[in-house]
Amino acid sequence: MISMNIGGFMKLHRLGVGLLGVSLAFFGSIAPAQAAGTLTIWVNTGDADAYKAASSDWAAKNNVTLNIIAKCGLGDCGMSKLGPAGAGPDLFFATHDNTGALVKSGVVTSLSSTINKTLYPTAVLQGVTSNYQQYAIPISVANIALATNLSLVPAGAPKTWKELESTATSLITSGKASVGIVTHLDGYFLQPFFDSLGGFIFANKNGSYTNTKQVGLYSKALAKNASLMDQWLAEKLFDKSNTYDGSAFSNGKAPYAIVGPWSIDGLDKAGIKYEISGIPSVNGGTARSFSGVTSLYMNRFAKNKLLAKQYLTEVVQTTAFSKSISISTNSYPANIEAAAAIDKKSVIAKFGAYGAVCLPMPNVAEMGQVWTYWNNAFADWASGKAKFGAAMQSAANDLTTALAKG
Repeated sequence: MISMNIGGFMKLHRLGVGLLGVSLAFFGSIAPAQAAGTLTIWVNTGDADAYKAASSDWAAKNNVTLNIIAKCGLGDCGMSKLGPAGAGPDLFFATHDNTGALVKSGVVTSLSSTINKTLYPTAVLQGVTSNYQQYAIPISVANIALATNLSLVPAGAPKTWKELESTATSLITSGKASVGIVTHLDGYFLQPFFDSLGGFIFANKNGSYTNTKQVGLYSKALAKNASLMDQWLAEKLFDKSNTYDGSAFSNGKAPYAIVGPWSIDGLDKAGIKYEISGIPSVNGGTARSFSGVTSLYMNRFAKNKLLAKQYLTEVVQTTAFSKSISISTNSYPANIEAAAAIDKKSVIAKFGAYGAVCLPMPNVAEMGQVWTYWNNAFADWASGKAKFGAAMQSAANDLTTALAKG
C-alpha cells in the first residue's frame, strides 16, 4: 500500500516536473516577444541623438524599436490636442511647469507606481507632482545663471549687486561696453531681478504654490522698488533691443549675460573666457532664478504603456542613463547619484550649484495665463510703452480677473 502511494507520488512528481519544464520552455521562448515592440518618444529639439545613444543597448537587448524624434520645445509639445486625437507618442518631454495643465487636460498618466522617489531630490519631485501623484520621470534640472566675460572683468563674477552695477555702468561710460547685461526681457530671464525687488507670481510655501489667487506681480514690495527697473533700463544695464541675440557678450561688448546650459556650446565656440555664477540680489545674497525640471511624461492615450513603463524603469531611471544625457546635452542631472558624480569645477556643476538656491517654476495649470500677461507687461516696459510699475500693475489686475473667470 505504501509502495503504491510512493509510486503514485513519483508519477505525479514526474508529471509536475515535466509540466514545469514545458512551462519554462514556453514562457522563456516568448519573454523577448513580450519586451519586443515599438516605442515612440518625442524629445527636445537637438536632443534626439543623445537619447538614442543612451537607449540603444536596452533597445537591442529587448528587440525594441525606438522612434525618438526631436519634436518638443516650449509648452506641452502640443499634447493637449494631439493626445486625444491619437496622434501623439507613447512618451514625451516637457518642463515641469506644464504638469498642472497636462493633468487638467487629462492627457497624462500617473507614474507614481513607476518612479523611484529615492533617486531624486524633494524639490525635483515636487515639480512633477500634482494632487499627490507623480506624473513624470525627472531627467535634468535647468536654470539660467550669470556669465561674466573675463576679458572685460578680469576680477571675475561679481559678489554683490553693487559690484555688478558699478562695473557695468563704468564699462558703458568708458565706451568699452554697449550694454551691461545681455538678456531677453521677459518673465523667465528677468525673474531673478523681479524676485530681488519683491515681486512674485503666486504665494509659495516650501516650494509649493498653494494659493493661485494671491498674485504678486505688483506686490507692495515690487511697487516700492519698481522704479529701479526703469533706472537700469535707462542706464543700459539691460538691452532695449530685447532679442535673444547674445553677440554683444561673445563679441566683448557686454560684461555680463544671462545664460542657460543651452548657451555653453555657443560660448565655447566663440572662444571667449567666461565664468558661470549665481546672480547677486539687490538686497544682498543671491537672487533666485526659476529652476525647471525637464521630464518624461506618459501619454494617457499611448499605444504601448507597459513597454513605456519598462523603458522608464530599466533605462531612464538608471544612473548610467542620467550621466550619458548630462554629458551629451550639457545638462545637470535630476538623478542624485549622477549629479554627485559631476566634476564640481565644471560649468554644469556651477549651474547646478546656483540651481540649488533657485525657485522651482510654478507647475500649476494657471501658468499659461501668467506667461501671457506677465510677458506682455515686460514687452510694454522694454518698448517704452509703460513704466515698469504701471506695466506690472496692469498685468496683475488683468491676471487676477482672468483667474477669477476660470
